[in-house]
Amino acid sequence: MKRIVSLVIAFLAISAMLGAQTKVMSHRGYYAHPGSFENTLTSLRGAQQLGVEGVELDVHLSTDDSLVILHGPKIAGSDYPDVQKLDYKTIRSCTLPNGDKVPTLREYFTQAKKTVALMLFLELKSHPTKERETTLAEKVVALCDEMNMYDQVTFISFSEHLCDEILRLRKGTKVIPISSSKAYTTEELLAKGYAGVSYHMGVVMNRTHLLDEAHEAGLQTVLWPVNSYDLADFAMRHHVDYVSSDEPQAMLNLMSGIRELKWKQTKKLIVFDLDGTLTQHKQPLTDANRAVLDTLRQRYEIIMAGGGNCKRIYNQMGQYPITILGNYGMEESQVIDGEFKMVREETSPVDRKFFDKKTAELRKKYGYTAYKGDSNEYHQSGMVTFALLGTKADPADKLVFDPDKIRRRAMFPEMSEIFKDYSVFIGGTTSFDITPKQYNKYDAVMRYAAEHGYVKDQILFVGDDFTDGGNDSQIRLGGMDYIRIDDYTRLPEKMRFMF
Repeated sequence: MKRIVSLVIAFLAISAMLGAQTKVMSHRGYYAHPGSFENTLTSLRGAQQLGVEGVELDVHLSTDDSLVILHGPKIAGSDYPDVQKLDYKTIRSCTLPNGDKVPTLREYFTQAKKTVALMLFLELKSHPTKERETTLAEKVVALCDEMNMYDQVTFISFSEHLCDEILRLRKGTKVIPISSSKAYTTEELLAKGYAGVSYHMGVVMNRTHLLDEAHEAGLQTVLWPVNSYDLADFAMRHHVDYVSSDEPQAMLNLMSGIRELKWKQTKKLIVFDLDGTLTQHKQPLTDANRAVLDTLRQRYEIIMAGGGNCKRIYNQMGQYPITILGNYGMEESQVIDGEFKMVREETSPVDRKFFDKKTAELRKKYGYTAYKGDSNEYHQSGMVTFALLGTKADPADKLVFDPDKIRRRAMFPEMSEIFKDYSVFIGGTTSFDITPKQYNKYDAVMRYAAEHGYVKDQILFVGDDFTDGGNDSQIRLGGMDYIRIDDYTRLPEKMRFMF
């Protein structure tokens, strides 16, 4: 691990071709510390505290059809050689080397939902017959339906039958086959409906075109196992989306160091989200974060890109002199000679009857029939905000309503389907923002960049919600470099490397 950290500087010179950010997946959780063990709730909590962006876990089916998490097949610390030949009561009677019990998938999901940005790479373990594998797929899909886990789960398996069964049961789900020998063609992956492919490093080390072709087809790539500098080097140079590592802390340190050094040299435009990133929701800009902006603007151009309108953002920031892209790019304001001026205000017609009808149906279905003020806020630009607690809800009620966004994530798939001709974002603390398709933060920033002579590699976005449905999600999906802020009070330390 010391060698990994010491080589960060040397690696910068050969990292010029870095593309989309390679993310760290913690293999079987973060168990490489005292008191932990692989695939336990303790190792999951460790990964959550560490801040990795993905966790791999292994799920088996017991003889009485319970879903349990274990690499297996042997239960460590016991005399049982095969977990798939045991009933749940027997499995639960075992104690793992760190004192944990073998967790159920329900327990694992419950803990994982506390970190909504964490992607679970759920490996469906091969079973003796196709019938048992089908039962496993059915049970896992039923639990994901019940707990609304699809935004947080990517299904992976060495068994193509299991992969295909998941897609049969729920078309469009993120499914990735794992390969330790087979080289998939992009045509095969696309024809199957797979979201990508997970390769052992031995498959692609001398066949890097497999990664290039997958990326060109819009497919995700995963590389495993990545526990050394050399493999991290390889993964980042070839734009691998996720590396699965047994040393996640070392990988995070390595990749963060590389990015920070590279970004400080190459970035020219820094774009900030507001609520949750620079401030608490609709609260004034703090002195500490104002100082961050003051320092950064001496070296870079800085602008804002928000879901709110420009005037609201400007006033919330204490009239800080900054260019603002508001309403997901429908508006733009600048401060010229000390005065706030709107330089662009695009509008789109809104069918209010349609929105009122559909949001009323959603309120009835999900139980949000009591609210203060209006149900929807119709912005002058044409953006619509569907406020679950109403447009005049008490600020204190809004802050405690859905802090982890679980309630709104449960509604998001249906919102996206109902308003499929629009872009739908989980915005603010209690609401959804709905805009015409062409308006989102990625397209807004890229439009500004083109107008001012920047290319994507020169841009860094700073936001708080890049998960699917989050109002920064299009930044991630567009492949723009970004920094995720979990706590706006920690912004100064998160951005200090750019000073």
